[in-house]
Amino acid sequence: MDMIVIAGFLGSGKTTLVLSSVKDIYERYGKKVAVVVNDFGTIGIDGKVMEKYGLQVKELAAGCVCCTLGPSLLITVKEIYENIHPDVIIVEPTGIANPEAVVGILYQAEEEWVPEKISSVVVVDAHRFPMIMKAFERPLKNQLNTSDFVVINKIDTVDDNELSEIKTKIEELAPGKPIVCASASQNKNISEMIDRLVN
Repeated sequence: MDMIVIAGFLGSGKTTLVLSSVKDIYERYGKKVAVVVNDFGTIGIDGKVMEKYGLQVKELAAGCVCCTLGPSLLITVKEIYENIHPDVIIVEPTGIANPEAVVGILYQAEEEWVPEKISSVVVVDAHRFPMIMKAFERPLKNQLNTSDFVVINKIDTVDDNELSEIKTKIEELAPGKPIVCASASQNKNISEMIDRLVN
């Protein structure tokens, strides 16, 4: 079983990326996917989407999975592992979550269901990047540096020069961090991201 943590600030497109990822993993790899979210009410997934892609969703209410819900996250993942037997579990924490902390919680799992691989991605909103940099540079830098790689999302909302500036700034904040430029809403470059995440 693989696990993928998809983190990023509110509005970065995490949920759309999760849905695009589920579709890609199912269609290209034929793998069963379960999703753990902090607030199911905001995800807007209907039953037909869940059924079509073999998607199972588990809600964790009230709090950030890396802070107050550490034990609940482990209990939830264990229940999913034992009852659903997915090939991949995607965890979508709140916008303030530190990917490293979430991964750390997941590595506390009991030996019999420790994931083969845990990967973390930080989703950055290309359209709102300048505003996020002004207001949240330190937390953004922390997220970038504690993830395995970065997805610059919503590239369809910026021009090539703006995208180049965003990439340059991310490279300054997190030197050497792999970057994938994507548009989850247009399903652009999602496969490139998934190929890095799924065995």
